[in-house]
Formats: sequence, structure tokens, C-alpha cells
Amino acid sequence: MLKAPTDPSISTPSASASGSERRETPTLTPTLPSAGHEKLKNLLVCFSLGNLCFLRRWYDLEHLKEVSMNYYRTRPADPTLLVATLVSAVLLTMVFWLAWLWVERRPTHAKMQLARCVFLLLLMYPLESVRRYWNYEGNHADIGSNAALLAIEALLGVGVALTLAGNLRVVHAAKRVALMLTLLFPSLMIDFGWSRVIAEPAAAFRPKPTLPMLAHAPGPRRRVVWMLFDEFDQRLAFGLRKPAVDWTELDRLRSESLVADHARQTAGWTTLALPSVLSGRIYGRAELIDADTLRVFPEGSSQGFNWRDEPNIFKKVRAMGLNGEIVGWHHPYCRVMGDSTVRCLDVPSGNPTAALLRETSVADEGALRAVKFLFELQAGNLLDMFRPSASSAENNRDIYVQHRQLQQYFQIRDHAYADAGDPQIDLLFVHFPAPHPFAIYNRKRGDFTLDGDLSYADNLALVDRTVGEMRRAIERAGLAPSTSIIITSDHGLRPDLWRGRLGWTPELEALTAGGQSETVPFIVKFAGEDRGAVYERAFSSVETGDLALAILRGEVSTPAQAAAWLDGRPGAN
Repeated sequence: MLKAPTDPSISTPSASASGSERRETPTLTPTLPSAGHEKLKNLLVCFSLGNLCFLRRWYDLEHLKEVSMNYYRTRPADPTLLVATLVSAVLLTMVFWLAWLWVERRPTHAKMQLARCVFLLLLMYPLESVRRYWNYEGNHADIGSNAALLAIEALLGVGVALTLAGNLRVVHAAKRVALMLTLLFPSLMIDFGWSRVIAEPAAAFRPKPTLPMLAHAPGPRRRVVWMLFDEFDQRLAFGLRKPAVDWTELDRLRSESLVADHARQTAGWTTLALPSVLSGRIYGRAELIDADTLRVFPEGSSQGFNWRDEPNIFKKVRAMGLNGEIVGWHHPYCRVMGDSTVRCLDVPSGNPTAALLRETSVADEGALRAVKFLFELQAGNLLDMFRPSASSAENNRDIYVQHRQLQQYFQIRDHAYADAGDPQIDLLFVHFPAPHPFAIYNRKRGDFTLDGDLSYADNLALVDRTVGEMRRAIERAGLAPSTSIIITSDHGLRPDLWRGRLGWTPELEALTAGGQSETVPFIVKFAGEDRGAVYERAFSSVETGDLALAILRGEVSTPAQAAAWLDGRPGAN
């Protein structure tokens, strides 16, 4: 490992010594400059090793420098994770340095061998940690990268065996590499510092100013409350009706509504699906740019557009002289299109990547508690190397997200229920974070008590409860006779994303063996209508926005008219 200045010869214990232990003694006549130089090199190796042990956190921080990450932030990037990582690396450096001083103070042959072997084993940790990060948390496994990292780990393992045999070639090479890596630290700090200098200002994260409320013209009133439940799977919920859920509210609503069993999702991911749904145009790709810019690419086109400049249902509602409102999850709706609405509340999910989630969680904890958290995370990562299944870090992250998502649901729910009863709002769009995993509702208890046994079925029950509570909020305000209700989703359940994660069950594994379903619920309850109908033809849910506009214009007011309207849309088959 670290090299103590030693005499070329090994001292031999006298015959009267009590033991036969061999000891490597420091050289008796080094020059002061060379001794100081050696100590500095050893300190730098300890510093390099301390930072390498937190390589995954540096990897996270490098990812978080990207301006595109601001799209899911609610404020400028928080420095707590960077500060906590620096403090943790320095603390670990001091531990290694003190351990080496202990070895150097009485450098026996056994201590030196142990130190060198531990040094090589510690170098294997960041390599394996990053490899697992790419494979499990990065959701992709690159064969070339895996092979390269495993080859280096194997070389270090051979180095341990050689060291025990008295050959220090790998140890010396590893020490030189560790020393060279310290040269990267100043440039790394400059890079992070510069990213702070050029970061988007706080103003970029403020919502766009909303429009003034318009007075209603005389005549009959028509309103639409559009509820989009994230990751609501049509096939599981109503096709198979598994996992089993008591659909008290939704079955009653479906019996009074137009129900389509073959509505296709617009995309498999919320980031892309919602722009398509709200703009009424299928986009094939989306790119995060900055705090308020999402570049969308129409299907089959290589030309991208800023989503906020594209047509959307709220601009069209305003052009009709009506008032539109957004209460939504995941997207920063108010920064993107808040100036097309009279009211806007958004709750960006804040956890689309593992790195951004860690930034959020340590910011909530504060720097001192974050240091403790990072050491616990590293210990968990170390233990995960000996586990074949999902990591403890991943499970802890899922639990954090679960609790965070529950608070986000409450925030969205409370605003939605209040504004659903406001007669000034003509179109209320609500994007709920349920039944999107992780489960935040306990269907057996009928409350929000969280535990490790909850699953997607519990969140499906929450959807049913939410629909009933929303209807009652509208009825209490006396607005049911003028309010049509639309229920749909962005995409179905994604088994490839959630398999093995918190709340995943053997039943879900069996039900989703064929992969992700492309159908989403499509339910339209027309104001003043209680006759239900089933629409059998397949169509894209991108038509939802235009149907809501047709209802507001009075062009469609019954299930039969809606069926005829859908028949005339392109893509219906």
C-alpha cells in the first residue's frame, strides 16, 4: 500500500527476544526533504483513496451539473450534496492517514502486508460500486464497460495474491495511479465552481404569471374536470380486474359514462406522454433543456419545438373566453404554461433520477446529517456487493420516495378538491401521482398508513377513493349538473421499471409477464347524463383534449354524440 521509508535490510531479533516477529524498520538516515516528500505522497494517496470510496457520489454530482436537471428542480441546485461529499471524503482521508501512521510507527512485516492488501481491496470497492450503479440504478448494462471494470478488479485481486507472495509490482502501480488521480481534483473543483457561476438564476424557477379570471357570458354553463391518474393501467384495472380491488366509485361512474376499453397511451413515459395529451399532438421524443424548457419532437420529425410554444388545451380554452386551471404532478407545469391558465399549482416529482433524488434528500436533511447519511449509504453499497438481489440503497430510496409521494398527493388532492367546487373554473386539469408506484394508501385499513406490504393494488383503491371524493366535492358546490368528468391516464404499469422494487408482488409479476400494456382507462361522465355506453373501437388518448373542448363548446353532450365524434377522428379503428 503506502510505502514507509525503510532500510534495505530487515533487522533480526536478538536471541533473547521473546518473539520471532520480523519488523520492517524505517531507514535511519533519510534526508529531511525526502522524508517529507514521502509523507506528502502517502497523504495524497490517502486523499485519493478517500475520494475514490465516494466515487458514486462524485458520479452523481457530475450528472447533477447538467442544466437539463433543472427541469425537475423547484429551485437552483442545492450545494448540500457537494459539501457533504467533500466533508465525507476528507474525514475518510483522515481515517486512512491515521491508520497508515499507526502502521508506519511500528512497521512490522505483517502490518505492512495487511496495509498493502487492504489498499488494493479498497480500490476494488469504487470500481464495483460504479459497475453496479450502471447496471442496476442506471437501468442499463454495457458489456464493454462491465468487462473493463471486472478486468481491473481481477488485476487488483491478483495484486493481493502477489503481495502476499512478496511481489509488490501491482501495489506500486496502484499507488502511482492513485497519486495521478489527485491531479484531477483541482480541475474537478474548478468545474463544479464554474457550473455554479453559470447556473440558471432563481428567477428561472418561478412560475409564469397567470392570466386574470374572466367573467362568464350569459347562457348555459358547461364545465369539465379532467382527472389524469398517473400509470393507471386499463388492462389490469378493468380488463383482468386483477389485482382485485373494490371499485365502488369507479364502477358506479362507469355505469353512467362513456367507457372506452381500447384507448391507447400516447407514450410509455410521463415526460413524453403529457405533452402529447395536453397539446393534442403525438410527440416521438422529448429532451430536457433547462428549468422551463422541454424540447418536443413530433412523431417522425427531426425538428424540435419548445413545448411552451406549442398549442395546448389551455391556450384554446382561453381563446374561447373561458378559464383553465392546472393542478399537476411531475412536470413543472406552471413554469412551462402557467401563463395560459388563471390558476396553476405544480409539484415536480423531484426524483426522475437517483442522483437528483439524493440531492433532494440531503437538502432536506442538512449538511451534518447528510455526512452521516453518505457513510451509511457507502456501508450499504459495500454490503450490497455480497447480495444478488436489489440493493439496500435502492430500497431505502424507494421508501423515501414513497413518503415524499404521499405528501405530494395530499398537496395536489387538497387543491383539486377545493378548485373543483369553484364555479369560475371552466376546465380543471388534475394530474394525480396515483396509482404510480410506490403505494401510498392502505386499502385494508382505508387510510394512509404506510408499510412494506402495500402494493399497486392499494394505489388502485386510492384512485377509486379519489374519484368518489372529487365527485362529492363537485356535488357539494352544486356544480354536478353543469360539470362533465373525464378520467384517463398517461400510460400503463411499467413492469420493467418496477420489477423487484418496493411493493412488487408475485401476482404483479405473473400479470405483467407479457410486458407493459399500451391501453389506458378512458371514462367520460357527461353533465346531466346517467346512461352508460361502451365504445369498442381503438383510438389514441391524444384525442382527450379535443373532446374536452368539444364538450365545453356544447358540441358533444351525450355518450352517443361522443361515440360519433370519436368515429370521425383520424386513427380510430
